[in-house]
Parts: sequence; structure tokens; C-alpha cells
Amino acid sequence: MKHLKTLLLICVLGFGANAFAQKAKEKAEKNNGGYEFKGPYYEGLARVKTSEKKWGFVDTTGNVVVKPKYNAVENFSDGLARVRTGTKWGLVDKSGNEVIKPTFDAIYEFVNGKAQVLLNGEKYYMNKQGQRVDK
Repeated sequence: MKHLKTLLLICVLGFGANAFAQKAKEKAEKNNGGYEFKGPYYEGLARVKTSEKKWGFVDTTGNVVVKPKYNAVENFSDGLARVRTGTKWGLVDKSGNEVIKPTFDAIYEFVNGKAQVLLNGEKYYMNKQGQRVDK
């Protein structure tokens, strides 16, 4: 009888914990405008993640600016954000346009209008229009 009570208590606590976790997730999604995750605003846009694990951006009023379709995104900096589809990185602007389609193995941070990129094992610098430039 003692074991049955213990088993019953474990079941109740286990189900209760799952219900609590689900309610916490629902509350977080409600507070985040229906998104599983909503980050802080950078340059007026916040990155968001849907329950389907896709990333995009919303503005301060909650309007979608970059449709959640990416596997990963980075915060905006100098008017651009890095976005990843599969294993390839590209860039979007604050209007939601893909300035550079996800084709790079890596795109590092822009400094003075240039970013180091990695494409098929080759490292070089490009400008914000995607043109190869010298250091």
C-alpha cells in the first residue's frame, strides 16, 4: 500500500510539472506576442522565433517585417541582420529584403562597411552590397 501511494504521488507530481511547464510556455508566448521567443529591440526590430522553430523580425508595434522563415538570425547592426537557411548565411535589411541570399558559410560583423566572409573555404571581405573588397 505504501508503494502504491508513492507511485500515485509521483504520477500526480509528474503530470502537474508537465501542466505547469505547458502553462509557463503558454504565458511566455502570450507575453511575447504569440512567439516562442522574442528578443530585445535593435534598431527598432526584435528577432522572434515561432513554435515551428523559424526566425524572423517584428517592429515595435508587433508587425512582421521579416517573415519567420530562417533557421537562425542575428540582431540588426548597421541596418543589416545576418540570417541563416540550412547552413548558409545571408543578409536582410530593415525593410525585410534579402540583400544577400544565404550562400555564405559565415558572415562576420561589419566594421567600417566591410565584413569578413567565408565561402567554400576562402576568406575575404565584402561590402554591404555583397561585392568583394580589399581589407
